[in-house]
Amino acid sequence: MVEAYGGCGARIDFAYGQGSVFSGFTAHSDLDIVIIWGEDELPLPARRPAEELSDPCTDTTQFHDAAFGLDKLHVSGWDVDVAHYTRTRFDAWCALVEAGDGWQERAWPQPLHAVAGFVHGRLLVDRDRVAQGIRKSMRGPSAQLITKVMDALGQQLPEYADALRDCADRDDGWLFHELAVQLVKHAYVAWFAAEGHYLPFPTRLRQWIRHLGLEERGVLLERRIWEATALGERRLAILRFAEHVLAANSVVRKSAEA
Repeated sequence: MVEAYGGCGARIDFAYGQGSVFSGFTAHSDLDIVIIWGEDELPLPARRPAEELSDPCTDTTQFHDAAFGLDKLHVSGWDVDVAHYTRTRFDAWCALVEAGDGWQERAWPQPLHAVAGFVHGRLLVDRDRVAQGIRKSMRGPSAQLITKVMDALGQQLPEYADALRDCADRDDGWLFHELAVQLVKHAYVAWFAAEGHYLPFPTRLRQWIRHLGLEERGVLLERRIWEATALGERRLAILRFAEHVLAANSVVRKSAEA
């Protein structure tokens, strides 16, 4: 498939597969392929071979704008999503995450998840070994990312603790979970970063936790968040998980300084 896309007249810098199938978690999901183009503009849909590659009598959907392209097709019975980005945009994601950002705001795709998909994915094309060089330089979260996410978590945790307590006391379940989602995501980013990994997209996150071998105490505390049923219990579980992440990082920092 990637070779076919390479014949559409633009230069592919590299391509990789990401997601559940390429990670070996399942054989019953769609295939996610990402193509990073070396040109300043993406190939137009009419030039991309989505229709030719698709199985007969199946629907093919294409999306295109200046910064992003997507082809949804069916090949040999597989649902396949082929995403297209310019090298300029991909490099901007890497620089943003390296500087400690790219995880705070809602975005699609979120830069942190995009970098994680690349680092944890499987290279399909890398003719000039460009992608291997990027992977080597970004094989783990930078000190800037770890510091920024940990400092922010420590500063914001008391405010979250009070707000979640107030929601639980009022039985404001919807608002409780609106706030809890933000805090839990922040704690996940910090936890994975402290363990030396970029937080993947949350699909099959439990399998990612096992696959990457995150430390056992954090795994137990994370599970208790989702086992709790009452709002007050869930609040305590979230706070204990976040506090554990902060404490574990503090120990790592002291060991590194020593």
